[in-house]
Order: sequence, then C-alpha cells, then structure tokens
Amino acid sequence: MKKFINGVKSESSESSEVAATNNSGSIQQTFEMNIYHGKGSYATGVSNTFWSTLTIKAKIQQPQNGIWTIIIRDKANKNSVIYENHHMIHDKKISFNYKTGLKTNLLIEATWTHAKDTILSGEILINY
Repeated sequence: MKKFINGVKSESSESSEVAATNNSGSIQQTFEMNIYHGKGSYATGVSNTFWSTLTIKAKIQQPQNGIWTIIIRDKANKNSVIYENHHMIHDKKISFNYKTGLKTNLLIEATWTHAKDTILSGEILINY
C-alpha cells in the first residue's frame, strides 16, 4: 500500500506470517516496514479494543546499523503519542503498556539516521 504522509512517499507492509498466536491473549509475529530516504510509516487500521491494556514488546532485527526514532500514535485517540523512543538500535528490546479506548488505530513512524532506502524488520509481541 503506497501513501503519502507529511509529503513523504510511504509504502508499508507487514509480514503475513504469524510466528505464534494463541487464545491466551497474545500475538507474536515478525514485521517489515519499507523506509524511503530514511523515513517510513505503518498504519494498523481501526480495531475494536474495548479499553484493553496492551503490553507491547518489540525489537529491530535489520538493519544492524544506525539509530532509529520510533513514534507510535493512536489515531483513534486524538492522534496521541503512546510511545516515543529517539535512540532505538538493532537488537535492543523495548517494552511499554498502553490502555486503549473503545477503538485503536495505531500509526507507527520510523526515522533512521541514514537518509537512504531500506527495510526495517523485527519482531513484536503483544499481550492483551
């Protein structure tokens, strides 16, 4: 899916291969995000979450160089920033909790210290 966000061409994709999903309320999977000129984004779309508390853990697997700024917003909650990290590096795990509203629509924005094209890939675990 190609789109423009803040005047930057963005094409994002998510791996369709789910590493593990079970009925206990967790999703674990890999992800990929296309990065153009050091920037990219991914929108999850609207989901009914019914005021759940999400515990989100993630790490970057590729590329192995550079530093990332990751900002996650909930567009369903006045575009509020729910996570911000200006020093994300390869293989460093992050973790945070988020109490959702009735619906959630996450926008993940990534900015790399290198102004070139790449694919940002990693893994994510969400407990709810």
